[in-house]
Amino acid sequence: MNRDNEHVGRYFEMSEQYELGGLLLVLLEGEEELLDDAVESSIRAARAMPSVAAARRPLPLDWLEEQAPWLVERTLFDRWLALAERPGDLANAAEFAASALALRGEVASVPGARLVEIKMATDPLAEEVGQSTFFELEAAVESALAGSGVTAGFSGLPALSAGDQEQTLGAIKRLTPISLVLVLLLFRIVEKRPGGMLSVAAVLILSIGAALGAVGLLTGKLTVMETFFGVTVFGLGIDFAVHLFVRQREELARGRPFEEALRRTVRGAGRGVVAGCITTAGAFLIAAAAPDPVALHLGLSGGLGLLFCLPLTLLILPSVWVLRERRSQRRAKPVAGAAGGRATPVRVPGLPAVVRWATERPVRCLVVSAVVLGAALAGLPRLQVETRLERIMNRGVPAIAMVDRIQEVLGTNGAPWILAAQSLEQARDFADRLAGHPLFSETVSLGSILPADLAERAEALDRVFGPEGRTAAPVAGTGDPLALAVGALRRAATAGPPSLDSLPPGLREKFIAPTGEFLVYAYAADSKADGALARRQREVVQAIDPGASGLLAVVEGMMIGDRPWIPWIALSILGFVLLVLCVDFRRPASVLLAVLPVLAAVPFTLGVLCWIGIPFNVMTWLVLPLIFGLGIDDGIHVVHRFLDDPAAPIRLAALSVGRAIAMTTLTTAASFSILLFTDHPGLETMAGVMLIGLPACLLASVTVLPAAAVLLLGRR
Repeated sequence: MNRDNEHVGRYFEMSEQYELGGLLLVLLEGEEELLDDAVESSIRAARAMPSVAAARRPLPLDWLEEQAPWLVERTLFDRWLALAERPGDLANAAEFAASALALRGEVASVPGARLVEIKMATDPLAEEVGQSTFFELEAAVESALAGSGVTAGFSGLPALSAGDQEQTLGAIKRLTPISLVLVLLLFRIVEKRPGGMLSVAAVLILSIGAALGAVGLLTGKLTVMETFFGVTVFGLGIDFAVHLFVRQREELARGRPFEEALRRTVRGAGRGVVAGCITTAGAFLIAAAAPDPVALHLGLSGGLGLLFCLPLTLLILPSVWVLRERRSQRRAKPVAGAAGGRATPVRVPGLPAVVRWATERPVRCLVVSAVVLGAALAGLPRLQVETRLERIMNRGVPAIAMVDRIQEVLGTNGAPWILAAQSLEQARDFADRLAGHPLFSETVSLGSILPADLAERAEALDRVFGPEGRTAAPVAGTGDPLALAVGALRRAATAGPPSLDSLPPGLREKFIAPTGEFLVYAYAADSKADGALARRQREVVQAIDPGASGLLAVVEGMMIGDRPWIPWIALSILGFVLLVLCVDFRRPASVLLAVLPVLAAVPFTLGVLCWIGIPFNVMTWLVLPLIFGLGIDDGIHVVHRFLDDPAAPIRLAALSVGRAIAMTTLTTAASFSILLFTDHPGLETMAGVMLIGLPACLLASVTVLPAAAVLLLGRR
């Protein structure tokens, strides 16, 4: 969470100042006669957990019943008092009975359902990855209810965050090894020998370990963002090996001796690998400078991972080749891939025809490309921004459905807006100003529980009963409703109106902050954690109390929060990339050619996403720098091949590097495609962006770039 965001920071400030912790709601459902015992069992089990600060009913029903004459609405109090003054007024007795029945329905829980509130000792958003105690608490409550016939459903931030983390980390843990195996199986198209495949696997695994260790040392922690890191390194790091292996196979296929083929591979493809790594890693590290923890951890892990992967690739792979060559020479037996062996260039169906058309009809190719890009960009007005939090969370989290269930059954939720009043009068004023607002279903505080006319009610009771009558015997038997009502009034008159000091501990903890303010809870009418809706709600409550905040403020900050640092981060990345290209190529024409693929592919990808209706969310924006980095790498490799052999036709250079780019596109797309199986909408969107953007980069590298090169360099 980015605490530098005004609203997110205010939430954490309020959470720490008022010791709010995380509110966990437990919905108990079963037979009516079983529920009260189940509530008590659940509360006892929760209170026994050290991670729980408080466990209670939303309102203490016993205390409410005992204090009823003081707490009911004034019209009901007046009817109640009239029963004592005019016992024979049957019309008033009937109205009182109807009002009392309605009141019982409002105060008591819905038949067949009860709600228990549990306040955790620590805010779940402030916990480290894997440190949530929610599942231990869930197990304790379910154990306490075992055999009771009552079921428990959990909702609120502790349940949502723990469930999403468990499901997502579990999926990534299962799928990351599959990603590595899938990438290596595809890599067999380039290198079938076990030694070569194992050397590449060793490079990737060592890079991941080194990068995670470095991120842990630099930041002091690892976050959920590092869980995506393995997929990123597998997808990007394998590119280095693919370019080197493809180039080596081509050099050997031309009949060059092993030593010469090795030198040409390292000097040719190696230069492009180094330049591509510097630009992509630099883009990641610049993103890590953003004042956002998500960008920090993703940028550090991606940048450091590639920087570790580069030297390991350039040291280990040539070493393995040399050792293999020496062994084959000792055996005096040529092997596939060695000098004189059976090495052949990688074949990509359709690629030669596409490159030939782009270089023989460059103007037509650029015109067609411009038309296609324009058609894609025409979809930008259809751009949708995802504002609902549940749509970037794992679908397998039970707490997501339970949010709607609690709202449907009880009309409440675990994410209220919290206002801090300086007095009961101000708390009542806050509630009155929110009453009837369509965005809010109810507002609860001590001001709404304790009426403002307690002194007037005390005078009325004194007038009816007097000092002597308070303890007088009831007018009828104990089973008579009238006697019960009059007896309750007498007890109320004797005890006097409730005061702040006489409140039950649960009410004091919930409604009075440690700093003395009176907390007002404003519950949204819609239970959806929607960033756009949260913004409108925040504007309403902050117009009343500028310091008001709530969990939904964090949702707003995550989903639609302002990120003023994005433009300067983007400009910094662009400036860094251009600087590296200028140092590497020293020619404006070469720099322009190298950036053409990314300049064409990224807008094309954005447009296609808009046309097919994939909404943009916080995770979508995170993956776009990967498209940028890959597009730059592709362009760098193609231009380096042009410059390696200026006399060679551009078509042959583009075809040669195009084979390697086709392989890197295939392996990287395969690596990210496993995210489609995480049951996580946010990660699925990231995979969708890559599966559109990577082929776009490949296509631009073998069409737009060589076509422009023919026109700029004046040779076919």
